[in-house]
Amino acid sequence: MKLVKELGIVTASAVITMTGMGTSSTAQAVQLFDFEYSFPSYEANSAPISASGTLTTTDLDPVKNNYTITGITGTRKVQGITETIIGLLSPGTYGLNDNLLNASTPLLTQNGFSYLVSGNGEDGNGDVNVFYSSFDEGYSELSSNVDYGSFSVTPRSVPEPYTASGSLLALGFCWWTKRKQAVASQKNHKEF
Repeated sequence: MKLVKELGIVTASAVITMTGMGTSSTAQAVQLFDFEYSFPSYEANSAPISASGTLTTTDLDPVKNNYTITGITGTRKVQGITETIIGLLSPGTYGLNDNLLNASTPLLTQNGFSYLVSGNGEDGNGDVNVFYSSFDEGYSELSSNVDYGSFSVTPRSVPEPYTASGSLLALGFCWWTKRKQAVASQKNHKEF
């Protein structure tokens, strides 16, 4: 009778875990992309600009074939000074940014994405806008001092909720098994 009760508890736990695995989760909607860009100097007295870090986006919009950038981390280097990327600016706040990342080339729109750095940024207030030229010239920052250069993204894997749920189920089963062995061991010691 006791064994049947314990098997029922284990079965119920497994069913609840499997049900949780099938439901949609916000973790499924998050995508991470490592980004990197480099823009050469345009004028003789200016310096090249480069940046790298991670973009956090929503899941791919299959109709528009793009992701919405929801977060950013990383660094930006200009004139030998490394600035920390503090955070993403809301759409439409600098350079008419739309904060979209396309699934195919060009990777950015002509409005691009905007973020805030710990230094002066492009506008003296720490704001930066990265975009793709509408004249098919390439990627650049909203700045008169840099030319068009390279922009790349590499998808980073995010653990699937199924993996996390399966791991929790396995840990729970291992704990239950260890507990049963400890109880059985204590019973055997009492009998002697």
